Amino acid sequence: MGEHRYEGRCHCGNLSYIFETSAPLDVLGLRACQCSFCRAHGARTTSDPNGTMRIKVRDAHALQRYRFGLKTADFLICRICGVFLGAMMEENGRSWMTVSANTLQPPPVYDMVGAAHEFGAEDTAQRLSRRKQKWTPVVEFSA
Repeated sequence: MGEHRYEGRCHCGNLSYIFETSAPLDVLGLRACQCSFCRAHGARTTSDPNGTMRIKVRDAHALQRYRFGLKTADFLICRICGVFLGAMMEENGRSWMTVSANTLQPPPVYDMVGAAHEFGAEDTAQRLSRRKQKWTPVVEFSA
């Protein structure tokens, strides 16, 4: 599939992933969502609608799924080390994800700044539609 393969994980390794993309990270770019959660975590996220995401959870009891706002996505957090892995949306048996680039191994350089995005004006339908178009399809989630 993807020309580019990135691996990432939380600090302790309980949550890990393989992110295959159609373009390198500098072309995909980074986003800095301006919601209170992403700002508090210093999140720089990325996704590729033409890529794939494979997620592995070593201990399912240590995976925290957090929802807020419109409650349309699960923010995946490791209960052991506290790292925010990314946000995943599920609908009709399919899933899409935006991943925290800070969890890539190695992470992108810190002067690679995420472009600020404000999504607060979206209603539920708009948010779901945008994510399906922009986020990465999850092809495997093993917990």
